[in-house]
Amino acid sequence: MLLSLFLAAVLFQNPSFDSASPKERQAAVEQMAILGNREAIPKLVEALKKEPKSDVRGTIVAAFGRIREREAIPVLADTLRTDLDKDVRLQAIDSLLRLYIPIEDSGPLRTIFSRVKSVFFEPNPPVVGPEVQVDTTAKEALAAAMQKDFSDEVRIEAARALGTLRAKDQVPVLVATLEDPQNREHRSVRLEIIRTLAIIRDPASGAALERALRDPNKQIVEEAILAVGLVGHNAGRATLEQFFRTDPDRRIKSRSLEALSLLRDPGSTPLFESLLNDSNDSYRELAAEGLARLDYNANGWKDRFDREQKENVRNALAFGLAASGQVEYINNLANALDGRHAYQAEVYLLELGKFEGKLNELYRYLRSSNAKVRAGMVRVIGNIGDPASSDQIRPLTEDSNVEVVREAVAALRKLSR
Repeated sequence: MLLSLFLAAVLFQNPSFDSASPKERQAAVEQMAILGNREAIPKLVEALKKEPKSDVRGTIVAAFGRIREREAIPVLADTLRTDLDKDVRLQAIDSLLRLYIPIEDSGPLRTIFSRVKSVFFEPNPPVVGPEVQVDTTAKEALAAAMQKDFSDEVRIEAARALGTLRAKDQVPVLVATLEDPQNREHRSVRLEIIRTLAIIRDPASGAALERALRDPNKQIVEEAILAVGLVGHNAGRATLEQFFRTDPDRRIKSRSLEALSLLRDPGSTPLFESLLNDSNDSYRELAAEGLARLDYNANGWKDRFDREQKENVRNALAFGLAASGQVEYINNLANALDGRHAYQAEVYLLELGKFEGKLNELYRYLRSSNAKVRAGMVRVIGNIGDPASSDQIRPLTEDSNVEVVREAVAALRKLSR
């Protein structure tokens, strides 16, 4: 008995793909799943071809994502196209994305089979930076899965992955799938395609998104409204203004005004001006935000700012004042990073730093006495993405606050990419 236990332990220390035990085959995969171990890829490919158990195949596919070498793209594309198990195909999508977006990953391989949710399948997943060159084979494999897979879950995640990779060259395929009459009943797939088009932000998709505004499904219309604004489809302005003025649904009205504020179309100026005194604080906020993006002369807004009681509207007015050259109002937005409207403030600060030439004005807040302000501003500057900011951020890797250190490390990682 002791001898047999000893032999079993020895065998498990040297697991083999040819073992009759699925656990040993899985252990063999684990041993090879090391970052940069490209020599293991051919062995894993052969093991994948003959592996009967779907959970072990999932582990092999996950190993390609951890090794993170692009030689694995053909086998991942083939797995996405041919494997009969839905979860293995989903794991292939996760691994394809890991080839382009490094994710901290240590310890035992975690797969969808072990009920681990992929970070790429969550709302607002990370996206590739503009410097990342994504292989056409990977994008085409995802586009094919988005169109043809027999599982809507796989189709949804493939569509989302195209957004994560900013696959602009796949916009025609995304639009064709969105408008294919055979997909009318696949509402969730169509919703994800619209969200992906909004992330990619190619103006070429604007006409299709405007057509989606007439869709009989209300959720499709809601997503398309915001997407029209995000892709900058100015031809849709009249329809959005009509929605805002006449639609009885408050959510549709609010979304339409938000989309208009994103369009940067001077034609909306009269509407925005008329709403600055509206009793609805959300409308006042979005009107000020829309005007701020139109290089509007906000010099007369100081009194309006001083009178305003609602914090969200004050933030939008501060954004407009700062955008028009009164940079002292950046202080109000920086302080808002320590408050319940922190996300709103981050959006405005990012726009000021990235598009309004105010990046140098943000650096001083990295030395704020408020740790939440330091952490929030580090995150903003990291998302702006100017590598020249690294020297400003690096001292915060030794900050006394753990959250500030974490944000500084994450920002430097983004800037180094």
